[in-house]
Amino acid sequence: MNIKNAVWSVGYSFFEILQGLLIHPYQTMRQLVRERVFIWMAFSPVLLWMAAVIVWKILELVFFTAIPYAGFWVFLALWFTLAIGMYQVLLLYLLVRFWRATRS
Repeated sequence: MNIKNAVWSVGYSFFEILQGLLIHPYQTMRQLVRERVFIWMAFSPVLLWMAAVIVWKILELVFFTAIPYAGFWVFLALWFTLAIGMYQVLLLYLLVRFWRATRS
């Protein structure tokens, strides 16, 4: 197996897990806890939020001085942060729930 195929395979696995967490988090989280290989993917919303904050700060320096309606962009950032936070709480709840179920 060459390195290109390995990279595509890992990328596809990450994409499938993220897609599963977005579309049906209950089933995907149960499978993640059962296999315990990609359990760190349960924290993907926090990683997405950190990347979004970095992009936000870059855009804030470059564009927000020229673009009007700064209040809208602040509202959008707060809405995104709240939505990511609630989704992360849901994933943590499912993680703890399935983790306890596998120990019993």
